[in-house]
Amino acid sequence: MTPPPRQLNLLHTLTGRLALLSGALWLVLVLVQRLVALPPLLEIFRKVNSLALIGSTAWLVGLIIARNRLRLLWRVRRKLILSYVFIGLFPVVLVVVFTLAVAFVFYTEVATYMFNEGFSDLTDNVQQFAETSAIEIGRSPATVESAIGRKVANLKEQFSELSMAVVPVQSRGAGVVAAGPWQHTPPPSSVPEWVALARGFHGVVPVAGSAGTDAHLVIRAAVLTADGTRMVLADLPVDTDVITRLHDRTGTEIRGITLRDLGGDTSFGNRSAASPGILSVFQHTVASMDSRDWETGRVVPAWIGLDAPVGRLLQRLAAAQSASMSSPFGTSPLQAGLISLLTVVGVLFLIIQGSALFMGATLARMITSAVHELFTGTERVQQGDFAHRVNITSRDQLGDLSESFNRMSASIEHLLHVQREKQRLDDELRIAREIQKSLLPVEPPAIDGLGIADLCEPAREVGGDYYDFFDIGPRQLGVLVADVSGKGTSAALYMAELKGLMLALSHTHRSPRRLLIEVNRLLSAHLDNRSFITMTYAIVDLERGTLTSARAGHPPLIVAGNGVCEVVMSSGMVLGLRLPGAGDRFEAVLEEHTRPIAAGDVIVLYTDGITEAMDQNGELFGDAALVRVVAGHQHLDAAGIRERVLREVKAFVGDAEPHDDMTMVVLKVRDDAAA
Repeated sequence: MTPPPRQLNLLHTLTGRLALLSGALWLVLVLVQRLVALPPLLEIFRKVNSLALIGSTAWLVGLIIARNRLRLLWRVRRKLILSYVFIGLFPVVLVVVFTLAVAFVFYTEVATYMFNEGFSDLTDNVQQFAETSAIEIGRSPATVESAIGRKVANLKEQFSELSMAVVPVQSRGAGVVAAGPWQHTPPPSSVPEWVALARGFHGVVPVAGSAGTDAHLVIRAAVLTADGTRMVLADLPVDTDVITRLHDRTGTEIRGITLRDLGGDTSFGNRSAASPGILSVFQHTVASMDSRDWETGRVVPAWIGLDAPVGRLLQRLAAAQSASMSSPFGTSPLQAGLISLLTVVGVLFLIIQGSALFMGATLARMITSAVHELFTGTERVQQGDFAHRVNITSRDQLGDLSESFNRMSASIEHLLHVQREKQRLDDELRIAREIQKSLLPVEPPAIDGLGIADLCEPAREVGGDYYDFFDIGPRQLGVLVADVSGKGTSAALYMAELKGLMLALSHTHRSPRRLLIEVNRLLSAHLDNRSFITMTYAIVDLERGTLTSARAGHPPLIVAGNGVCEVVMSSGMVLGLRLPGAGDRFEAVLEEHTRPIAAGDVIVLYTDGITEAMDQNGELFGDAALVRVVAGHQHLDAAGIRERVLREVKAFVGDAEPHDDMTMVVLKVRDDAAA
């Protein structure tokens, strides 16, 4: 059934109101712009409004598609049409974008290389002017002014703005001889320390503009004379003449120079206007250059905007090829390479498009036939015909779906039977859980001078942990904590048997050791070979102020008092092992431990579900952490200590699934015990 369309009210959404408002403003501004020129501030507002209109419109289109996606794509035919669009359009776009990206990178590298080569030649020329003048001055030190004046006069036709000066290396201001216009900046009065240490310099120097002018670049060379006392400077400002020379030599023209650190851009009029369209990106590029501050030697980045149409670059490259290296067809190797590249790209494009169309037609036929078969199968199953099978032989996701459909229809009755059986087992486990709960104490006994708090959280419906209390005399209490191996119904049955034995033997044996020996003797004849029981039994005698305990393979007791926390680890082995000589061995290793207790002492009995609680990384909570929690909160009552321990364990485990039952009994001797 086709899902109903979801209506979208433009006035009820912020995006819709923004789109309507920006659209109305855009229309008004377009009409006003046709009549009069917009002021700069209003022109900025028009651009911002246009961006808002484009963004809100795109957002609305996406919102409409998202709300009606199910309706638009419900028909398989529409999905196939959309898949044809992706298969046919995207490869074309990717190929075009890739080709343009490669061409743009290649164009940028070629334009930058040609500009740098031409600029490097100019820098070398300026250095050569300074070197020849330094050599001449070294031969005749008295002819300084005539040497640099003659050099400037000889080169005036080629470089009208060439300026030269001879500056002493040590002194400042005295003995400076200059020749040339020096209109870009006054002649330097001294040689900076970093130039003197480098014994010369040639490169580009930024020159800060005077009032009302921008900063600009100067090609400067500094060469020491033979005696090392003076330095010949040659300056060539990057002006219109230099730009024209670079344009004639390399085909690139400087459109502007940006010197951010010195405050401003220097723009030059370009000779060729950019043609509109996407090909305009192949007419302009940017080259970077490092200049040196003359006083400090600090590197000042300079960005050179270049006007370099790709056709002009190709003409310069073709003209640079010698006749011997031209191809027999009259094209240069670069042009031949470009033609070959375009041919390869075109062939790849045709192959990709042909493959896409063939795969689209094949996939469409497979999808439509498979969908029809699956639709027919679901109709038959809906009518109760579970014997119907879908016939799809393709080895793809639709083929796997047909196999899953066939297995599903064949196993529905089996699944229903399994569901009924599971329900029956769940009912039995629920009954077993209720029975097990009846075996545990409803609430701790009330004994004067002793606070008791208990905890039992099974990991499954029916657990294997067991604890109990036995009133064995005036102000005497027997406490049992046990762990039956395994989980489920078998553990609950062994727990019931253990409870019966303890009820019968706790009043007969006042010694925990003798009681555990008798329990082991009786249980070992009934437990199977895969089961055993760990147990700790303790007798708290408030009259005598003693704690007597025996441990059969169970985690130790924790006794805390007077700021000291003691772990009682008497030896013993597990109950119920059906091995030759196990009974004698059990009696031989079992120890009974007796210690005094006083008001304020805390006694904690627990199962390994507390200390072996795992977090998501498999780390255990540990005995040391439990001892630390008990020792840090022994001033609380029994219930408070229990809650602190439970809170720490829960925080440590986090979202990890419990893997074992958690049982704990906390006893605290109160101050009224002495009474």
